[in-house]
Amino acid sequence: MTTPNQPRRIPEPTPAETERLHRLRHSITNELPDLIMRDQLRQEAREEQSISGAVRDAVQRSDLPLEAIAAKAGLPPLQLDEFLTGERPLRSDLLDRVAAVIGYQMPPARAGA
Repeated sequence: MTTPNQPRRIPEPTPAETERLHRLRHSITNELPDLIMRDQLRQEAREEQSISGAVRDAVQRSDLPLEAIAAKAGLPPLQLDEFLTGERPLRSDLLDRVAAVIGYQMPPARAGA
């Protein structure tokens, strides 16, 4: 047991743990540029001044995990992800189902619009 004044001893990693850590760091380094780009695409698509942009924003604000939203809406998670990045549109029936899953309702139309 350590006392409050003694530094905690951390054991040295085993060679297998060191190798696994190295592989994970390499994997993260390789994936990071793509993740940054996809996040930028998501942000741009979310800010789009359209019904799709509003639904994207609502999906990303939702407390539900994306996998759960996709499953409840009856579409593959990849299709939802590609919609969120703006790489793929959703048919209106799928857009309606996604909106229903997250409880999104269209704001009332403005008079004269």
